[in-house]
Amino acid sequence: MARPRTLPDDHFCFSTFRKGDSTYVYGYRNEWDPEKKQSRIAKRIYVGTLNEITGRVKLGKKYLSNHPEYEGKTLYFENRTLVERSEQEVAAEVGQRETSWASNNLSYAATWALWQFASKNRILQNLQAVFGKQLGTNLLALAIYQLLDGGRDERL
Repeated sequence: MARPRTLPDDHFCFSTFRKGDSTYVYGYRNEWDPEKKQSRIAKRIYVGTLNEITGRVKLGKKYLSNHPEYEGKTLYFENRTLVERSEQEVAAEVGQRETSWASNNLSYAATWALWQFASKNRILQNLQAVFGKQLGTNLLALAIYQLLDGGRDERL
């Protein structure tokens, strides 16, 4: 026995995919395949292009022609949905956001290279001799972090 349909036919879930330097938003709707006993994508539609920095979606012309209710609205991709927000709300939120230490720009190679440079040129050993092994190591780690992060922490 098939499961009853709980969502309307025009309901789509949203997701993204990257191709080259661009990120695209698409909508999809799944349907149950009773023969294979698993969910399959029944329909997929192109929604628009995502600006990864701001989260704003630039809707495609075909999507706008099929969904005129979004005409003139500012939409953002959040939690796998399209959310309408004003420019002022977004500007206030972006101003409050802090860069995460686990951002996509994490580079282990740069950290390793700087650590090797400090060790080879006896910077690490000198810090450990002056401040002790643990504190000297922590100070070098902090210096490398500040160097790679751009020194953006105004509290220090």
